[in-house]
Amino acid sequence: MNYQTEMVKMMKQRENKEVEFEPCIGRVIKAPPEIEISIYDGQVILLPHKLYMNDRLYNDYTREFDIEGDITEITIESTSSSVEASPGPHKHKHGTIEGTGKYKAVGTIINTDTLIVGDYVKVVPTEKGQKWFIDSKYRKVKP
Repeated sequence: MNYQTEMVKMMKQRENKEVEFEPCIGRVIKAPPEIEISIYDGQVILLPHKLYMNDRLYNDYTREFDIEGDITEITIESTSSSVEASPGPHKHKHGTIEGTGKYKAVGTIINTDTLIVGDYVKVVPTEKGQKWFIDSKYRKVKP
């Protein structure tokens, strides 16, 4: 073989090979807000500038709720209640109150936790792995 052929073979071996990324499970190695994810058994580390995280995984994710339903069983152990009556304020003991009924509530739910180091997450790449979406948190199934 001549020198030129050998040189072309060496250069061909050193070319960057096209890597095909696909959805995979990653492990959190640095918690948000500067999150880092390890994928492919630590061969690749995804840094914050490449990541988009599902809003529900943030510790300040907020949702409004409106809920209503039936109370099928309730037991309240009442120690006392204050009553304003003559000749002045005093307390009455009521004991146990039991019953059924309906309820309705509205309010706000605010997440107070987020991903921590060691959590498993599903990550999905955009074309050619330029950006990655942290989709959701998962647990390893125990055999």
